[in-house]
Amino acid sequence: MLQIQLTGCGKNYQKQWLFRNLTANLNINLGDSLAILGKNGSGKSTLTLLLTGQISPTEGSINWIINGKKIDEFQWHNHYSLSSPSLELPEELTLIEWFQFQSKIKPFYDFVDLEYLLSTCNFSTKTANKAIGNYSSGMKQRVKLCLAILTNTPLSIIDEPFSNLDSEGIDLYYSLIEKFQQQKFFVIASNRSEEYTFAKSRIQIENGEISFQN
Repeated sequence: MLQIQLTGCGKNYQKQWLFRNLTANLNINLGDSLAILGKNGSGKSTLTLLLTGQISPTEGSINWIINGKKIDEFQWHNHYSLSSPSLELPEELTLIEWFQFQSKIKPFYDFVDLEYLLSTCNFSTKTANKAIGNYSSGMKQRVKLCLAILTNTPLSIIDEPFSNLDSEGIDLYYSLIEKFQQQKFFVIASNRSEEYTFAKSRIQIENGEISFQN
């Protein structure tokens, strides 16, 4: 069982606190989900990056516990996948090259191959051979969502799922959530209710204060 323990966590930028005194134990149970809510600039994205260890808290600590044993921060990446506007795709690579590279770093589900990825994203082989830098913003978002959800990790964190998506892309997001909801713990950072209707628990960030709703 995976747990994420936050103790007295706070984060500030340029002497401005986004939030402080966050203490929580998150049990990452497959089939459960959590929404991180708040206005733009409230600290939603920052909290997702703190959870993954991509940035450090200004105060307090974060620990990952697996089966009662604390694991090293350098191992956290093996247990989560992330889709975020701050996540940059390698624009010089083709989707085929990026998929092959990702497969070596963090495994996808056994049934996921290049053909499955292209079918899910509704991309042609011709598109897959183009450099990602030539993709539209909506196409890049589809790639981020697919790679985050199709990766075989217990935790998938998705920040602003609808970012740059058209109606077809939004349908793709919903279908991926429906298919994989029982196989993952989803964390959705959002300020749009239609992005997280399935979330069973909520964290609300407002004026530097954090509240939990189960």
